[in-house]
Parts: sequence; structure tokens; C-alpha cells
Amino acid sequence: AGIVERPIRGGEQRQPAWLDFVAVSDVDAARATAVRGGGRVLLEPHDVPGRGRIAVLADRQGAVFGVLASTSGDPSDELPVSGEWIWASLYTSDPEAAAGFYQALFDYEVFDPPEPASDHQLILASGGYARAAVNPLPAERTHPHWLGYVRVEDATASAARAVALGGKVLLTPRDDRHGGKLAIVADRQGAPLGLLEWPEDRDIKVAP
Repeated sequence: AGIVERPIRGGEQRQPAWLDFVAVSDVDAARATAVRGGGRVLLEPHDVPGRGRIAVLADRQGAVFGVLASTSGDPSDELPVSGEWIWASLYTSDPEAAAGFYQALFDYEVFDPPEPASDHQLILASGGYARAAVNPLPAERTHPHWLGYVRVEDATASAARAVALGGKVLLTPRDDRHGGKLAIVADRQGAPLGLLEWPEDRDIKVAP
């Protein structure tokens, strides 16, 4: 992960946020596919020394994400350790349409979750591994967005530590339907971050 400073011009009101990146082999091809699918280009493909080639895009509903062809390669498909990124969730106004957009863009398979619920969550998978979830946008939020999750050993303790460091809890720790425990916090500048406590005996594979 990295932290980037963006100057705010007078009169602007901006919310700091984490930007989720998806690994691709060809950033320029991903850009073209996203545009054909109704997406927008927010930052054109360009090379970043020491990192690779990147672009920043928005899907048809307006959720922002990045694509990256890394010069250092991609991490292996293993369960992340504590402190590493483990999950990403998209909250959107049209889950089915959004899932179709990312399926066309990244060749994802789309699954119903193993434990179906009433909120119409969908799972995006590739290579036999679950990669992300697509969820209906909560009633109190108006703008579709991605939210990244970091694996933690204790979601309750990590949420309390975030508060002690000057942040706040946006979603109190609670059991996740897939077997872990999650919470959502914000840092001192207001950037949301997901925390996910995940049992060692559960992997992130999906049924073939």
C-alpha cells in the first residue's frame, strides 16, 4: 500500500479514501474494455517507477478503482497474514449490473455466496479463489464505492485501537456470515478501512 498527498483547491470538499487496485496483465487493454462497458477513465494509463503501469477508472455506477500491471509480480494465492489486505467489497446501486461489468473486465466468475442472505450479495472469483463481494448500497450512502479490508487478529481490539489513535468506528465489530468477524473504521482524516478477523481453518477458495 501507499499514501499519496493530493492538494485540495480552495472551496473543494474531498473525502480521503483508500483506492483498491486490481492486478491485470495489460493496463491499456483493461482501460479499453472498461470504456466499452460504460466505465470512465479518471487517470490515463501511465508508468510509475518501481511499481508498474497503472490507470484509475470508474465503473458504470461511479465506483472508483485502479488497475495495475506490477513490475514486481503479484502475490501468491495464499491466505494473507495479519496486517495484509484480505478482501474487498463493492457497495453499489445495481449489484447485478456491476458484477457483469467486472466479469467482462477481469473475466471473473460470479457466484451467490455459500450462505445466501436477503441482501443479494454476489461473489467475484477467479482461479478458484474468491476475490471480492458486490453488495447493495446501504440506504444511508448515496455514492457507490469500493472498501478494502485488512486482516487482523482481533477485530474488536483493532477497532478500539483505531479509536485510541484518533479514528472512529463506522461499523461496530460483528460476526461475518462467512465465518469471521468484521468492523469498519475511519482514520483521523476520515478514510474508511475494513478490518476482518478470519479463522485459520477457512480459506478463500470457492467451489469449482
